[in-house]
Formats: sequence, structure tokens, C-alpha cells
Amino acid sequence: MSDLKNSNGGEDEGVAERALREGLRTPTLSPEAMQRIRAATQAEWRANVQAPAQAGARTRRLSLAAAASVLMLAAAVGLNVFMTNSGENEAILGAVARFDSPGLVESGFLRRDVAMNPGEPLRAGHSFEVRGDSLVTLAGGGNLRLARASSIQVLAANAVNLERGELYVDIPPGLSGSERFMVVTPAGEFRHVGTQFAVAIVNGMTRLRVREGSVQWHATEGDSTVNAGTEVTIDQNRTVTRRPIATAGRDWAWAESMAPDIEIENRPLQEFLVWFSRETGRKLVLADEEARRQTATIRMHGSVRGLTAMEALSAVMAATTLRFELPEGTIRVSSARDSTTAPN
Repeated sequence: MSDLKNSNGGEDEGVAERALREGLRTPTLSPEAMQRIRAATQAEWRANVQAPAQAGARTRRLSLAAAASVLMLAAAVGLNVFMTNSGENEAILGAVARFDSPGLVESGFLRRDVAMNPGEPLRAGHSFEVRGDSLVTLAGGGNLRLARASSIQVLAANAVNLERGELYVDIPPGLSGSERFMVVTPAGEFRHVGTQFAVAIVNGMTRLRVREGSVQWHATEGDSTVNAGTEVTIDQNRTVTRRPIATAGRDWAWAESMAPDIEIENRPLQEFLVWFSRETGRKLVLADEEARRQTATIRMHGSVRGLTAMEALSAVMAATTLRFELPEGTIRVSSARDSTTAPN
């Protein structure tokens, strides 16, 4: 996806707008701050209610005004502290990589939504509305894909709360920086174990689909592990249903469309095929010895940036003498010497 830049004037305005936005971020007050505010307000209220009967209406009005002043002052002080400490001290989940228009916006209380640009961070304590399928590169490694019409809140550098819609987590095995990444939902917490999985909330029902690896599900009823090729649904009555699912096909199409680009220049063909296999949930089969030799020795050149996985496969394979087929759940690659493969 190409980087787009405005003229110098537009660029300066963009920098100023981002700087202003960073300075005006207003995260939610902490539970401790809110408790202090409630306690002060309740104390004033009790004093008003228990005032002597002979106290005039004017005195009661002043007590109520004082209570309101305490609330406003405490909120203002808390807000000022959070505004002062926001920005650099906030944990970062990751950064926007790309999106389908109209993209991703940061939503906030008592202020307008702010459009997120590629490269901008998603910080803890902030909420986001997904208006176009979006790709986020996680700070700890891997990526998070957000489906159109979803809503999330970033809880920490390794945790998001899914409020509505669907998201897809892709964290390859061995990435220790994201080892405790989790998705929080009304049905509990879903923690990855070197995996690809999707979580959705639709009409009050929570759905988990595991594509690769496994997911640890922590709920009030207990903990369990959900393995690849399994779907779990939890309805509003906490009724749980499990069923086997395919790891390739239409159910995964939106997530595949948001796959990170792969750089192919001077890399072995086999690396690309492994990438395609993982991004589409298909098993890679090298049908004969010549196919295995060529995929290991052929070096690719050029770029497939901006192409879908299927488009990239067609472009790359067209530059070789190898053939490929896509039977259900599989990508089968063979050489011209393999008489069992029909031409594409």
C-alpha cells in the first residue's frame, strides 16, 4: 500500500493536528479516582439530607451546589492529571498498518471521533470504531485484524476488549513478546497459544474459531483449551456449543484480505508458499521431488504488495514452470514431470 503525502501545508497541518490530538487525549478516570469522587459527593449529600429541619431552602441549595462543585473539581483535577500523563506513558498495543476506507477512528466521550492514519499507535485506555476492515501490527509481534462495524477498547499492551463485531488474531509460535495476548469478551478471556483465531460478538452471542494452534479460554465456569479446527459459541444463557470447522474457506475471507504484505524479492519460492499456506489455512503439498527441488532453489523477484493471497499466488507461480491446484483445504504444487496433475 503506497504512502500518501500532502503538500507541505497539508503535511504541517497533519502534524499539528496529531500533536494537538495527543495533547488532548482524555483516558477514563481510574477506579480509585472515581471512588474518591463518589465519596466526597456522598458526604456532601448526607450533610444536606441530615441538616436540621429549621435550615432554610437557601442553605440546602448551597449544600447541593457544594456537592456539585466537589464533583466537578475532583473530575477536573483527575482529568488534568490524566491529560498531563497521557501519551508517552500509555501502553501501546500496536500501530495501524493499513485499512479499507473509511478506516479506523478513535472514539471518545464528549469529543469528536478522530481518524487514525497508518503508523499511528493504539494506546491503552482508548476506544476505537472500525469503519473499514483494518490491520494492526502488534507491538509484541504478530498482527490484529479488525472487521468492519466492530468496536474495541484497548485494555493494555497485550489485551483488547471486543465490544462488538469480529477480530482476528495472528501470532505465530515463538513470539515471546505476545505470549500473554488476550481478547476479553462477556463470555470470558481468550488467550493465544501460538495461534490464529477469530472472536466475534453477534446479537449477544460470543463465537470463537481457532484456525491454528490452540486458545486458552478462561471463564467464570472454569478454564478450557480450544484446539485448531474448532468453533465454540456461547449464548446469553451461557450455553456452550462446540463443532468442528474448516480452516480454509469463506468464513476466513475477510481476514485473508487483511493479511500483511510479504516481501518476495530474492527470497526462495518455498517461503512464499509457506506464507500462502498459513494465510489461507491450506495444507502445502509438494507432489514430487522436482517440485521440492524447484521450490527450494527458485529465487523470486519483484513485488506482490497490495495483492490478495490468491492474486499473489497466481502472479508468483506464473513466473515458474510449476503447476498448482487448490483442492479443498490444500495447495498442491507439482512439476511438469508429475503426470498426476492436470494443468491449471
